Amino acid sequence: MVLTLLVVVGAVALIYGLLRLVYRDRPSPFSGGQERHWEDKILLLTRGNRGAMERSVAARQKKFPEATRLELLKLVHDDYVKDRE
Repeated sequence: MVLTLLVVVGAVALIYGLLRLVYRDRPSPFSGGQERHWEDKILLLTRGNRGAMERSVAARQKKFPEATRLELLKLVHDDYVKDRE
C-alpha cells in the first residue's frame, strides 16, 4: 500500500517536472497563461489599446475588490462584447 502511494506520488512529481521543463519559455497554466489569453482577447476588441483595458480592469476592481485579475479580465471582456451587440 505504501509502495503504491510512493509510486503514484513519484509519477505525479515526474509529470509536473516534465511539464515545467517543456513550458519554461512559454506561458503555461502554471504561469498565468490564462491571463495572457484574456488580455489578448480584450486587446483585439480595443484595437490594441492597453490603457483602456487597464482602466476597465481598475474600475472593475473597485466594484469587486476580492476578484482575481483573471476574473476581472473575464468581466471586462464580457462588458466589451455586450457593448458590441
